[in-house]
Amino acid sequence: MPRQSPYPELDALQERMSELPHLKQNVVMTYAILGGLEHSVEHTAAELARRIGVPAPHFSRARRELVADGWLEYTHHEGQVKFFRLGEKATGREVVVPLRSRPTA
Repeated sequence: MPRQSPYPELDALQERMSELPHLKQNVVMTYAILGGLEHSVEHTAAELARRIGVPAPHFSRARRELVADGWLEYTHHEGQVKFFRLGEKATGREVVVPLRSRPTA
């Protein structure tokens, strides 16, 4: 009898993104681990790139492509730093009310 995974959401995500290149899989999984299915990840691209061991420009390019493809979505920014969370393609959930950026005062 196969053992039940304690993380069925991550297993489902891993299956959904199996066709992505490894760098993009690492980026998506980093967002999934740090933010879960719903929360924004408030770390800079440089911090996240360092965490997975890739140059920041490679991370940023992969993230831009993942946003364009619906795997990640922009949530807000602080100054010039943009923050993201998992998108509909990653979560397998349809967003009923899309996030809007926070007003800057």
